[in-house]
Amino acid sequence: MLGETVDKEFTTVEDVAHTALFLATFPSNALTGQSIVVSHGWRMD
Repeated sequence: MLGETVDKEFTTVEDVAHTALFLATFPSNALTGQSIVVSHGWRMD
């Protein structure tokens, strides 16, 4: 599975938490209802 990621790393709980914190503190109302994928480029087909 790691071979299919961009940087050969798994997404961690910390990665998701940092993204959530960034989005929660983003100084704009323009991001509403957006999908943010935190996956290091890995996806299931």
